[in-house]
Amino acid sequence: MISILNREIPNQLDEITIEQFETITDINNDPNLDPIDKHLKVFAYLGIPESEFWDYDVADFVNVVKEFNSLEQKEYATVEELELENYIYRAQMRLTVRDTKMIEKIALHKQKGYVSEMLAVMFKREDLTPAEHYTDAHIKHKAKLIRKLMANVAIPYLMFIAEKISQQVKNDTSTQAMEPSNA
Repeated sequence: MISILNREIPNQLDEITIEQFETITDINNDPNLDPIDKHLKVFAYLGIPESEFWDYDVADFVNVVKEFNSLEQKEYATVEELELENYIYRAQMRLTVRDTKMIEKIALHKQKGYVSEMLAVMFKREDLTPAEHYTDAHIKHKAKLIRKLMANVAIPYLMFIAEKISQQVKNDTSTQAMEPSNA
């Protein structure tokens, strides 16, 4: 937590929920906003109205932004088990073809809640069949529950997914380079 205008606001991954992380990420990725607007919207989302910064010195604002953006360098433990609505969900640092296909689709569209949806694909109930686990309704429901968890739960999985997709893109590119052209 940091103090901005006499208010304590969260700025570390173990202080914000996955839902807050998703919203802050959406704001920061909005190409229609300039850097000042992005930070004003993030601060407003976290409880400091934009109007409270109107007469604030810009140099002080830049310092507040730097402080807000400074993340403690931590290793976040991989959580392999979640209890949600009295059910146990388990995940491993492993992606099946079906998981990868669904996660890539979610990542490409980056709709609201995409981080929690990717985690919902990875965390599975052992008492469900694959058909039940992969239904849109089940993934959406589980994602809604996952959004309430702290963001640090998502970080190891996001890094793992990014690495797997990056490797796949690299492999796809090198495979295409080796294919004979039809020229």
